[in-house]
Amino acid sequence: MWVLLSSKLRTWVLLSVAVPLVSRLLRTVAASLEKRTGHTVITRVLAKAGDLTGRVARKGASKAATTATDAASGQKRAA
Repeated sequence: MWVLLSSKLRTWVLLSVAVPLVSRLLRTVAASLEKRTGHTVITRVLAKAGDLTGRVARKGASKAATTATDAASGQKRAA
């Protein structure tokens, strides 16, 4: 089944499904390790690796939430 999908579709599926799942898994492992062993280099690296995809999404969402465009005047204003 996987072979029948086009390469662009396979790439899209990997980027939209697999990467966020791996990111979530890394953050979960980092949190559980930190509970057991405390704050170590390994937990810090795992947490940073898990936050790579989330950081971009949160940064874009926070910018959109803090500024809005007035439909009538077209000027940006604080939300």
